[in-house]
Amino acid sequence: MVSQFKRPASVLWLRWVARIWSIGVIVIALLFIFTPDEYATGEPLAFREIFMLSLWGLAILGLLLAWIWERFGAIFTIVVIFLREIAFYLLYKEWIVNFLLIWAAVIPPAILFLLASSIERKAKKKAAQKPGWDVLEM
Repeated sequence: MVSQFKRPASVLWLRWVARIWSIGVIVIALLFIFTPDEYATGEPLAFREIFMLSLWGLAILGLLLAWIWERFGAIFTIVVIFLREIAFYLLYKEWIVNFLLIWAAVIPPAILFLLASSIERKAKKKAAQKPGWDVLEM
């Protein structure tokens, strides 16, 4: 016998909250990228500054990846943000508390994607343990 696997409502809610939140983060990141900097001096950025900015870009990319591969994208985002903080401390020999604002925007949707993935996996395992039932995904 084959049963249709029905995702728990909590998974759907977590997934959509994470997606809407990640859209907001992506829009804000794009605004920062395409808004002119009034304090810019016209000098090119140093390599380490480009490297540090690219790590934030990779974290945002991780949120986009989480739309397709929830677990991979969420873990990628969390790891990149963490590595970015370590790299900043190693390169600049200081840590700025204001970077926690970036954490507050980027990490919660990644955690929500992880929770949705975890809950769905547990529900699939539970459904697959019923004797004589194969699980098909809806």
